[in-house]
Amino acid sequence: MLVACSGGADSMALASALAFEAPKLGIRAGGVTVDHGLQPGSGLRADEVVLKLRGLGLDPVESIAVTVGREGGPEAAARDARYAALDAAAERHGATAVLLGHTRDDQAETVLLGLARGSGIRSLSGMAAVSGPAAVTGAPS
Repeated sequence: MLVACSGGADSMALASALAFEAPKLGIRAGGVTVDHGLQPGSGLRADEVVLKLRGLGLDPVESIAVTVGREGGPEAAARDARYAALDAAAERHGATAVLLGHTRDDQAETVLLGLARGSGIRSLSGMAAVSGPAAVTGAPS
């Protein structure tokens, strides 16, 4: 299992919880941070996150630099690049899941950004609880 970690409070709390619980459950747990390269010093920030994740005892831990396109606007392009990098990391490390920490504010932001882009009622669903290759299409949530 991997945890995606930006280094913010939400994802660090999730990483800490995974690091604490995984050994008790016999689960191999690692961490991944994604450097979008959109801000000066983002590579240094990613290096700091890697050190924090290793300090929690997670293994493997890696930082992945991505190139963010323009399709769908900056937030959508960054999200697409991030999710592609996380999917590739999961495959590389044989992870069955990648955990992401999102708050209600993140959900609200997703809904509002979707509405602003004109995606209509579909935006009201916000972020899916499970997505990617492991998600079962059409399964009740």
